[in-house]
Amino acid sequence: MLIDWTRLLPALLCLLPPIAWFHGRRVRYRALSHDWSGYWLRTFGLGLHSIDFGRAVLGAWCLTTGIAALPDATGPWRHGALIVQGAILAAAVALQTFVSKQPGTTHAPFAFVAGLVVGFLPLPISGLALCLAVALAAGLRTPAGFFPVFAFAIMVLGLALAGMAELMRLALIASITVLPWLLTLLFPRTLVLSHLIRRISAAEAAEPDPR
Repeated sequence: MLIDWTRLLPALLCLLPPIAWFHGRRVRYRALSHDWSGYWLRTFGLGLHSIDFGRAVLGAWCLTTGIAALPDATGPWRHGALIVQGAILAAAVALQTFVSKQPGTTHAPFAFVAGLVVGFLPLPISGLALCLAVALAAGLRTPAGFFPVFAFAIMVLGLALAGMAELMRLALIASITVLPWLLTLLFPRTLVLSHLIRRISAAEAAEPDPR
């Protein structure tokens, strides 16, 4: 396995820190099962979602270019680079999901997962799969369904556009895409999404930052 540390270290720095570490006083959490009418502008107004997407794209791209299989590798070693990449991506998604400042909740890393897929797969596959997942999740009014639908779309569109030669790569990123949804089933907690509030009260301003 060939490792380019000038790519791998930036990938780790981009992917592993949980976004919840950077949530300030004006960030609040709302369960995905609640009505989101009136909250969408507050959600898209939180710039950390855009940062989350961008760092995931950059981190996934650096990871795929920073770890490569040896040209003459045979047997299981042919997939060593892909396995290591998958372990790092799975750890990154688990950290984004489990680290939440609101007790008893898990964070829904929509932007982060979307960025991972865009950075890991060719744009025609990732872009089409992302559009399909967003459209179906919004149409069915089940935000949490975005993750399994996205994983399914990756497999179907990936096999249609890239063929069986990319089966392992597609299966790997699809399993990581569905991970936040699976973790919520295995460890029952409320799945929440962060949004921005317009202002904080005087009492909240006087309290110390929990970080």
